[in-house]
Amino acid sequence: MNATTRFVTRSFTSRLNLPRATLLVATVLGLVWSAHALSLQLREPRLYLPKGYDEARAKAIGQVLEDKRFKFVDGIQSYWPPEWPTTLVYEGDAKSLHAFLDAVRSLKGVGVRVTFSPDLSKETGSALSAGSWWVKYSHTASDTLTVRVNLAAYKSKASEFEIWLSQPDKKQGGK
Repeated sequence: MNATTRFVTRSFTSRLNLPRATLLVATVLGLVWSAHALSLQLREPRLYLPKGYDEARAKAIGQVLEDKRFKFVDGIQSYWPPEWPTTLVYEGDAKSLHAFLDAVRSLKGVGVRVTFSPDLSKETGSALSAGSWWVKYSHTASDTLTVRVNLAAYKSKASEFEIWLSQPDKKQGGK
């Protein structure tokens, strides 16, 4: 090591305040961890409902989301006010999607909004699977479930894809 290298090394290390550097690293790591902790990866379908939410309605929603006819893939629950959003990912064919929409539509006091994505894999980032459809819930629309349909999942079976907004009343002469 020559004299210049020794001077630069000594000069750098004498200016480096080790306790301050340790605090800086710990703070950065803490911020990264806390930002990650604001979202929770879900391995089972559930919603983060607001305090005081109607218990009977919550139970009915939970029964539909957990129904084994619908293949839950994964989900994410975020703790970002005021929305406190939850997104659940499901996989299934058109028949399964129809059954799911029928089930959520039958929930009393719950609005169902259906939106469409050309390809959910382009909306996921790395947090979620694309799946066949997503169920999105937010505290700011606490009585609404949004079903976001991945059109790319049904591209090869477009002829099977249809959505009934209402069924004919069988008592009134419907099929």
